[in-house]
Amino acid sequence: MPQTVTAVTDIAKRGYARPDVLVSTDWVEEHRNDPKVRLVESNEDVLLYETGHIPGAVKVDWVTDLNDPLVRDYVGRERFERLLRAKGINNDTTIVFYGDKNNWWATYAFWVFRLFGLENLKILDGGPLGGRGSRARHDGSPVSGRQHQGARARRLGDSRVPPGGRAARQAAWEAGGCAQP
Repeated sequence: MPQTVTAVTDIAKRGYARPDVLVSTDWVEEHRNDPKVRLVESNEDVLLYETGHIPGAVKVDWVTDLNDPLVRDYVGRERFERLLRAKGINNDTTIVFYGDKNNWWATYAFWVFRLFGLENLKILDGGPLGGRGSRARHDGSPVSGRQHQGARARRLGDSRVPPGGRAARQAAWEAGGCAQP
């Protein structure tokens, strides 16, 4: 039986304590070529990034990049600063985290970055498949979860989501992320 999904409420109107920390897939798309924005993927499955990611995103491995290999503690400030430089992150960079498991390890990375004093940090609402609430077409008509995930992820260029059948291509086209089916 078809499931009706209501249009998504704007992030700022959802009642979160800090809505300014969340960004939508549309926001990411608008800032795709902004040199002052860096997408950071951090996953529980540390091999997931290599299977596909949003173009331009860099990987932060929560095990090897954020934790000291010898002492049960976070990396030191010097090593953390080397990581930032290696990932192209400067003092004026807006960092947008996303990852698997509903952004679980992405929020962990967010917290560690905040622990080191970085302030301009964001979380991609819904993780790599983008906006768990954004499950409606622009005209408000419902999209199945499978169509939605493929369309939004392909819109951001996530290569993990394989091209689907005609329905998925239609949903992607209607979302503005692919060529007409």
